[in-house]
Amino acid sequence: MTVDNTNETKARKAGSIGRLVRDLFVREGELCPAGAYRSLKNKARKTSYPAVLRLFYDLRQLSLIEFTRSERGCTPIDRRYHRIVPGKENDPRWQSNPHHLLYPDSAIGGLNYREGTSRGRDSKYAKRN
Repeated sequence: MTVDNTNETKARKAGSIGRLVRDLFVREGELCPAGAYRSLKNKARKTSYPAVLRLFYDLRQLSLIEFTRSERGCTPIDRRYHRIVPGKENDPRWQSNPHHLLYPDSAIGGLNYREGTSRGRDSKYAKRN
């Protein structure tokens, strides 16, 4: 029996953050980052509010969600609601982590650290012969 230890397989087992958020959008229609954070926190997924803000930014950069309206909140910052762009509900990019799609080197194993090179790190820390 062979075991596949790729990041993609691990993401499917754990439940992709993209799929979880897409399911929230489909169920709610419109969603603000605070509402998404509360829902993800209740699903026992380790996340933080800044991480959810970054997720919304990444989804906007991928054109999977769009801004719909702003609502006055209890803090000086308004709540910004988003929705899925019509026709993008079943886009294959929802199946993975949106941050890794925008920045492939951010995934585990994304950077290639070869001995004696400085790719991905400051040259003063590279091994010298």
